[in-house]
Amino acid sequence: MTETKIEKRNHHTPQCRPIRLLLILMVGTFFYGCGLSDDSTMREFGQEEIVIRELSDEERKEMRDEIITGLKEGVKHYKLNAGDVLEVMYHIDLIQLKDRYRIGVEDEVSVEFQYNPGLNRTVIVRPDGMITLPMKGDFEVGGETPERAAEIIAEGYSDTIREPVVTLTVNKFSSKIFALQKAITNSPRGQSRRIPVSPDGKLYLPLLSGIKAAGKTIDGIEAEIQSLYDLEFKNLKISLLLESITGRQIFVYGMVNSPGKLREEQPVTVVQAIAQAGGVNNEGSMEHIKVMMIGPNNIPVMRTVNLRRVIEEGVLEEDVLLPDNSIVFVPRTGTAKAGKWVDDYIRRILTWNGVNFNINYDTINF
Repeated sequence: MTETKIEKRNHHTPQCRPIRLLLILMVGTFFYGCGLSDDSTMREFGQEEIVIRELSDEERKEMRDEIITGLKEGVKHYKLNAGDVLEVMYHIDLIQLKDRYRIGVEDEVSVEFQYNPGLNRTVIVRPDGMITLPMKGDFEVGGETPERAAEIIAEGYSDTIREPVVTLTVNKFSSKIFALQKAITNSPRGQSRRIPVSPDGKLYLPLLSGIKAAGKTIDGIEAEIQSLYDLEFKNLKISLLLESITGRQIFVYGMVNSPGKLREEQPVTVVQAIAQAGGVNNEGSMEHIKVMMIGPNNIPVMRTVNLRRVIEEGVLEEDVLLPDNSIVFVPRTGTAKAGKWVDDYIRRILTWNGVNFNINYDTINF
């Protein structure tokens, strides 16, 4: 009886307790890993989380089409950044316009009085749009047609000269369209200019104030520039060519083989970004990729991507087309995360008991 009692007591010795604790913790690790949801989700800041697979067929098709279109059309949907370079091509039609010519600043005009030649003058239109004539002083002719300017002058002299007959002729045109033509034809590129997006995100074009370009597409900024030139010119068309780009910045970190910053000229998805970062390593979770990005309305968006479903099942709508400055994080698997904790915890226990013991949690896989 005495020996039997001794054997039972030996099963509860301090050296056996860590092994039992290890088994308990490994079982806990298994259930921890099983408790995580594998759903791909989307959540805007301040809004409820949306599970992608619970969306309607039409909504999921729209998400797939957006990714496919973005990848196919490439830089068409590229959002401009500081440092990108555009070539702006100007097309000026010098054929007679439908609208009557209007006098511009620095135009040279001749004013002739049919019956009073002593008042005739050839003058330059000042920056304030005025010209100066004998006896009457200043007349505002800037922005007027030559015919209307002659009428204004005649009206001004009507109290001095009986029924004055005035003719105004534009001798030299120094209006904005010619100033623009001169500015762009001085370029070795012909009627075009190479314009970088400045560090403040703006484009600075001839005869225009700075235009905010960063964050806009080529088509969008082209339409905006054209509308601004249309306010001044009726015979000018512009087109834009994206000459060089700095690219999107994508930050990939966590459990990948080559974490860091990616610089991408073409659109990329989460799958492609992780592939370029060396792929998910042995500890990484392919089911719980986290993506932080700025949405179209400048609202932070958090996405969870099940990479395994995208790759193995072709569920493309659960992938994400990454905008500039997106952050992609690959977490540890639940098993690896809990396994590391088990390793650290058991090592402490065994160290306290004077036992040198190591667990390779990388190989724990349920």
